Amino acid sequence: MGAVEHLKTLCCLGLPPERAMVALPPLLHDIIPHGWTRMALLEPDATIRSPYAEHPAAGALYRARLWRFMDDPSTIMSLWVPAFRAGGIGWTLHRQGGSYLGSGYYREVEAPLDSCWMLDAMIGESGRTIAMVNLTRPRSARHFTVDHVQQLDRLRPWLAHALRPNVLGAASAGDNAPISTAGALYAAVR
Repeated sequence: MGAVEHLKTLCCLGLPPERAMVALPPLLHDIIPHGWTRMALLEPDATIRSPYAEHPAAGALYRARLWRFMDDPSTIMSLWVPAFRAGGIGWTLHRQGGSYLGSGYYREVEAPLDSCWMLDAMIGESGRTIAMVNLTRPRSARHFTVDHVQQLDRLRPWLAHALRPNVLGAASAGDNAPISTAGALYAAVR
């Protein structure tokens, strides 16, 4: 079984979305080579409900510095809300050249994480954005290309299935539901 098929299977197991965020990055690395994966489950107002980052220092760094760049139109963070509303993919690619490498955002947020080039995707379901996926590469690596955008775009329906809110509620299946309930859970939420 190839990495794409493995990812599709994993997305259909009925894992809680927080667990799926931890399980999916190794397969994403195989499909689109990159350095670090970041994911988050999002609220309807674009706020982050539950984040996951492979880089161990990312959480503390983002809490301390990230949101102060949201209203700065010169940074890629100013694209967060428009990309969220549009359910966009690759919205930051055009900003990752020239002045980006000299920006305060890059120096303070991305460079300390050995993250330079990013491929961003909002994940939507039923007409609304429910999650985000961000693949990063170090400055010494190649930029992401249109081919990478297309690869990730083809995975978005599967990622949406894995990351969508549990409509039955966590209490109904429980965090420790046996794997045999995954099929029933999958059928119930379809």
